[in-house]
Amino acid sequence: MAARSKDNLRLPICCILGHVDTGKTKLLDKIRQTNVQEGEAGCITQQIGATYFPLETIKQKTAILNKDGSKEYRLPGLLIIDTPGHESFTNLRSLGSSLRNVAILVADTLESLKLLRDRKAPFSVALNKVDCPFGWKAIPDNLFVGSLSKQSVAIQRSFYTLKDLVIASFQENGLNAVLY
Repeated sequence: MAARSKDNLRLPICCILGHVDTGKTKLLDKIRQTNVQEGEAGCITQQIGATYFPLETIKQKTAILNKDGSKEYRLPGLLIIDTPGHESFTNLRSLGSSLRNVAILVADTLESLKLLRDRKAPFSVALNKVDCPFGWKAIPDNLFVGSLSKQSVAIQRSFYTLKDLVIASFQENGLNAVLY
């Protein structure tokens, strides 16, 4: 087995957590360009799923963020564990959160937040479905900030109100949150 060093890193494991119907699997479907969620009973994940993203896929998916080529990729890839959000599957979420190096919390669940905090897990929060307000105009292959800036003033106001509510909710739970 090869020794690990800063130049020979092992594959990190990322766990995606959140309440039922927050769009965890749909978010992964968008990244994978698949339709896994539509094939699940009631469109609800009922088992742990895993997706491996090789380095070349990560480079392709993040190319818009690295147009100038200044970002260096050192990880060999990424393994993402998709956990069910329904309350009946607490044990599977607990298992997934214990296997991870880092997590994505799809906002809307204090239980998943508690799992990550209890394990002192580094995590990012994904505000999913923020592009669902009536009147949102889809702008394919655009960063979210660019898409948001092209929406009507009313849609932008709706987004910032939602964002402020989410940040306040995190602050109530002792966490600092900023929009990235």
